[in-house]
Amino acid sequence: MSPRLIAPDRRAELKARHREAILDAADALIRERGKPQFSVDELAERADVSRRTVFNHFSSLDDVLMTTCTRLLSDVVNDFRAATQTAPAADGSLVALFDEITSAVRAIDLPTVVAYLWGVLAEERENGRSPHALSDVFTRATEQLSLEIADRNPAIDSFEVAILLSSVMNGVAVISGHWITRTGGLLDASSRIVWDDLVDRLIASIRAGYPAGS
Repeated sequence: MSPRLIAPDRRAELKARHREAILDAADALIRERGKPQFSVDELAERADVSRRTVFNHFSSLDDVLMTTCTRLLSDVVNDFRAATQTAPAADGSLVALFDEITSAVRAIDLPTVVAYLWGVLAEERENGRSPHALSDVFTRATEQLSLEIADRNPAIDSFEVAILLSSVMNGVAVISGHWITRTGGLLDASSRIVWDDLVDRLIASIRAGYPAGS
């Protein structure tokens, strides 16, 4: 294969590596400082790229932050997918599917994700930027997961799958707001107890709408 054909692949690989380095650096700075409080120059230095390279990949620092949140959301979707795929196949009832979905919700470390996202979103509001509600974040995850879960459960109408999953994920968005209000997004043993209690209440509330035999 000629070098002329290899070069574009290498350039694409380098661009992808730089993009990931920038997002990794943004993620690290957010976690270290507890909020997205850093400059483009600090970001470029941490990522070991030039300031120009940052803007070659992202239109603004806001774009970096939202892409970082989206990447985290993708990780959550992957965790959710893994948790549901390891569960036994549902028996074709909404009750079994509900148990599968809620087991996955319990298995994922959502408090860490919510605290991270809230730190970014709170900083966005303080800076007068357009707020991005937690519910919007979970809505994006719900759309993707609904299709995947419907494919895995062909015996259940895809509409019913979408309604059930939306009920759970929108509920998670609601309890996320309550959890932030009660704990300030602080991650410790007591705040995790609060989260678990809210999840229990959410599941009990939704389960009442899916009695055995449905």
